[in-house]
Amino acid sequence: EADQIVLVNQADAGLIETLKLDKRFKYIHYVHGDYIDEQILKRANVPNASRVLLLSDESDPSQSIQEKDSRTVMAAMTVENLNRNIYSCAELLDSKFEKYLKLSHCDEIIMTRDYARTLIANASSASGISHVIGDLLSVESEINIITKEFPPNFFGKTVKELNEYFKNLDSSILLGLLE
Repeated sequence: EADQIVLVNQADAGLIETLKLDKRFKYIHYVHGDYIDEQILKRANVPNASRVLLLSDESDPSQSIQEKDSRTVMAAMTVENLNRNIYSCAELLDSKFEKYLKLSHCDEIIMTRDYARTLIANASSASGISHVIGDLLSVESEINIITKEFPPNFFGKTVKELNEYFKNLDSSILLGLLE
């Protein structure tokens, strides 16, 4: 729910107030502080949260990629320590830190630089895939990728049958099964 979103960062209070003027962000709660600080995360109610999204801290341009990713890993470890049942998703800039996020029990890892490089490489081959990915990831697009619960009555049936079910249900297309 929109009114249950908490943003933790060290941005200037004036910037946050400007963001709150935008009707899309008016329900976001703001906690000022460092997202690796346990007390700040407690103020953001991480011990009772169901999900957390850890974005790379880009606030200090003098920090190296390794320092930024180290902070993301520290935040993930602190979050996991505060709430063992939380679903965590973290952004990494360098894949060298992926193993540390996995050790901290991070559920989902987004490698933004790797994805961007892959898109650039695909665009250079004129495959058109960047247009498709752009449409799928755009917030303005009517097309999006979502996950849905697997209907229990489809255990033992074919992927074709499951695809037909979703197509008839809401015109969606089955891309794959998430285990």
